[in-house]
Amino acid sequence: MGAQLKKIGNLEREAVYQVREMFSYGREASLWVWDEELKENIRDLAELALYPEKPLLSFREENWEEEEEDRGYSFERDMELFRLQKQFGSGQQVRRLITCGGVDDGKSTLIGRILFDTKSGKEQEDICKDSEYLRKDGSVDYALLAGATKEEARQGITVRVSYSVFEWKGQKFLMADVPGHEEYTHHMAFAASKSDTAILTLAANKGIVPQTRRHTRICYFMGIREMIFAVNKMDMVSYDEKIFNQIAKEVRQMMEEYKECTYTIVPIAAKGGENMIKPFSKMAWYAGNSLLETLKKERSITKRAEEYFCMPVQRICKSSQMKDAVVPKRVIQGEVVFGSLKVGDEVFVYPTGSHAAVSAIYSLNQKTNAIEKGEAAGIELDRELDVGRGYILTNEDVLTSTDRIEAELLWMSENRLSQGKRYHARIGTVQIPAVVTKIYYQIDVNTGERRHTEHLTKNGLARCEICLSKPIAAVCENENRELGSVRLIDSRTNGLAACGNVIRTISDEAWKEDGREVSKEEREDAMGQKAGLILFTEGARIRERMNYMERYLLRMGFHTIQTSKTHHIRGFLDAGLIVLALVQLPEQKTAVHMLKKEEPLFDCTEGIEKDEDLRVILKRIAACF
Repeated sequence: MGAQLKKIGNLEREAVYQVREMFSYGREASLWVWDEELKENIRDLAELALYPEKPLLSFREENWEEEEEDRGYSFERDMELFRLQKQFGSGQQVRRLITCGGVDDGKSTLIGRILFDTKSGKEQEDICKDSEYLRKDGSVDYALLAGATKEEARQGITVRVSYSVFEWKGQKFLMADVPGHEEYTHHMAFAASKSDTAILTLAANKGIVPQTRRHTRICYFMGIREMIFAVNKMDMVSYDEKIFNQIAKEVRQMMEEYKECTYTIVPIAAKGGENMIKPFSKMAWYAGNSLLETLKKERSITKRAEEYFCMPVQRICKSSQMKDAVVPKRVIQGEVVFGSLKVGDEVFVYPTGSHAAVSAIYSLNQKTNAIEKGEAAGIELDRELDVGRGYILTNEDVLTSTDRIEAELLWMSENRLSQGKRYHARIGTVQIPAVVTKIYYQIDVNTGERRHTEHLTKNGLARCEICLSKPIAAVCENENRELGSVRLIDSRTNGLAACGNVIRTISDEAWKEDGREVSKEEREDAMGQKAGLILFTEGARIRERMNYMERYLLRMGFHTIQTSKTHHIRGFLDAGLIVLALVQLPEQKTAVHMLKKEEPLFDCTEGIEKDEDLRVILKRIAACF
């Protein structure tokens, strides 16, 4: 091993990864920063992230308004990460938490109480004297300490994700307070994806509510395997042991579905600070640790033994990009997702199948003899290979390439998902065109019940089949989260449509073994619609209205075609398409007779004289197909 490597914290590593993403997509001038210290900190991160390249980083001078949740890429989230990284500094290992649960179960108050109790005596005195944090009766409103706005605190709700920082017995924590309302599920899911541990708050006077079940399922779905159930408001049930035991029993029954999780159930009264740090005398019947002591305990999650090296390629640093380059060879940059690698080892490249020996390794800006899981690495090879973003380096030929996956998706878009919709799928560092070819079933986020559905709306969860435009190396999420997570990006708006997990990869043999003729029904299922005929005849502005109607249907996600050849209609219907046919009067009966009983017909041959008539017809057509 070479010189002692500089150790970086987990937030710093996340920030380094995000800097590389910015440069990979040409967004290095996307940040709106006015704080000179923060600018300098980001420049230092860029130097680390892109070494040996000398990055040219600029900042924009005005704020571009954007809806964060409607973007696959969020400038605001980048800034939030960079601000947090600067706050913690270099080398700090931070435990990431998320608090969630039912509306009005006391999440923000719980966070505020933790922040208050972990501060020094002088800081607590200052808070108790500061009118900004006090109610009318002079007591501290702990929800305001948690970062909630005054309007949110007044209403007793949380709308956005807010972050709080505290330290307890030498361990630093970053805690997210997330909305409990169902319409903000996408905010909650994003925060969960970045967290190690979930604190699920439930009120003793209400017990488990639908939000508790929904947030437990989503936390598990987003990869959290350690959960703490804080049974809050025990003071409202007179610290009754029987009530706590009944709730604990229900929690244990609920968690039987999540076999991989470890969890603890803790009774508390956050407003009064009872059992938050120290045991409370009125709950002497509880023999476990307080909430903060439970948090401090060492994590006991079983780690999967990984025997091979794997690194998705994030970007390529080329000597031609560098002024006064000190390294003549290309440097392959990425983050090691598992395994280890040393100089002299041979690496295998997916999807090309080529291989080469490692001639040099960088851990950020330091040369080293070896790298391991979690490190932001740069690798030189002993010969030039075809390697680019989205490729994967391993030291063994162990991954399976596939162009079809089965995945569970949490839908985040306002536009509904239906079969046949086309998106861009992002798995690891690769982003390619994809189509949702099948919705197997929808999963009730609250109960886990499965039911048939033709489409999925915002905050819905479903098992789907996704067909990729080319084979890629993918694994199941339970094998590796980095390579087993999938995001769908709306190719038209660039918005984040869904996040999900790969459940299984579907091999070529799955379809090669089935040589039956493809039926019209199968084509309809793949496109998520019913075939049908919309009939027109010549008239004033008829071509314009046909084009308007087809464009409307395309925007609604339907698959259409126009034709003026009567003998083509049946073939297009068998292909599962919605056919807009312009036919002469003598051919109209022939066209109608081509339809099967179950295929809808919309006769527009009488003409569409008014825009109001067109709107009525469009609504009927969309509802039918």
